Amino acid sequence: MKLSEKELEKYSCVAREQVEEVDSDGGVKRSRSKQEEQFFVNGVEIDHTLARDGKELTGEAARKEQQRVDGDVRKYSDVRQAQKAQEKDEKQVDMFLRAVRFSNGRREQRAGRSTIAYNLAAAPDFRPKKLEERFAQALVGSIWLDEQSGNIAELRVETDRDVKIGGGLLANVHKGFRLHLVQQRQPDGVWMMSAMDGSGDARAGLLFHPRFRFKRQLDKCHLYSVEAKQAPREPAGAVHDPAK
Repeated sequence: MKLSEKELEKYSCVAREQVEEVDSDGGVKRSRSKQEEQFFVNGVEIDHTLARDGKELTGEAARKEQQRVDGDVRKYSDVRQAQKAQEKDEKQVDMFLRAVRFSNGRREQRAGRSTIAYNLAAAPDFRPKKLEERFAQALVGSIWLDEQSGNIAELRVETDRDVKIGGGLLANVHKGFRLHLVQQRQPDGVWMMSAMDGSGDARAGLLFHPRFRFKRQLDKCHLYSVEAKQAPREPAGAVHDPAK
């Protein structure tokens, strides 16, 4: 069931994201983090970075980020641009559904709601041409769909083979890349991603060969009591010019 654009625009959430580069023993070599405000314009998600590596954006960095966000708000306030972005996302979902095969369907109760769980594996008749298609066909795992709405409640997948670009010379996502996504139903019926994490081993070019893990978590969501409007709005943490 497609989420109502009007319902989504009632929400503003705080998202925390962390990416770690690790060594072969799992020790952290490098860590990066950011805090964002997540909100929606005509159903399109916009992320406004408020802090990086525990430090609030200030000065020129904050000004440039505000300009970027303002540009996105203006762009997706145009319904035609928002529809293009949503159609692109829908094509990705459609490609994923064609690339995998659903099997062993069973009904499970999760958080008091009925879900249908399936095992996922490569669809034997799917012929991938693009990188994202090869990546999707390499995924195995499980998916849980909310029975009433059809929304994804949880997805757990990993690659069962290497995914190579340019025969492996340009890039290579190694077997065992893992992705876990959880969506949560809000009290008013809107489904939103509440957490996502993953880990893997990838190489770009001949030298870059990191092992990494990442996680993204929605910390808190504010539900507005008034209807969201189509006009651009200023996100939390905006930088104001006192001369204006």
